[in-house]
Amino acid sequence: MHILAGEWVWLALWRQHSPTPEFMAELRKRREALFTATAFPDLAGVKSKWAEIEEDQAAFVSSLTDSDLERMVQSRGGETKLAHLMQHMANHSTYHRGQVSLMMRQLHAEPAPTDFHLFLAERRNRQP
Repeated sequence: MHILAGEWVWLALWRQHSPTPEFMAELRKRREALFTATAFPDLAGVKSKWAEIEEDQAAFVSSLTDSDLERMVQSRGGETKLAHLMQHMANHSTYHRGQVSLMMRQLHAEPAPTDFHLFLAERRNRQP
């Protein structure tokens, strides 16, 4: 849920050209209300929300220009280029997937593969 909520928050922030402190406070409240364990009681609910966010991300990314990627966006550490914040989001998610894989191995379970090239190959194999 942490990764999912994070990706939702970042996307909402990136769409806002001049986020105010009020916008940020409201965004945090919405995240806390939307991404609770009770809101997603099963894996199907998580998958459905994740698909929705991925669709929104794809639409956003496909609309970007090179100059959009250079736009400065307000973040905790001050202003950062949109391109760098997008890279941060990918790194953040990768970091936490690695943590989950390690925890599963410590429990003697086999985690799902997290290699990007395997993801791409699986995706290609599913396309008609």
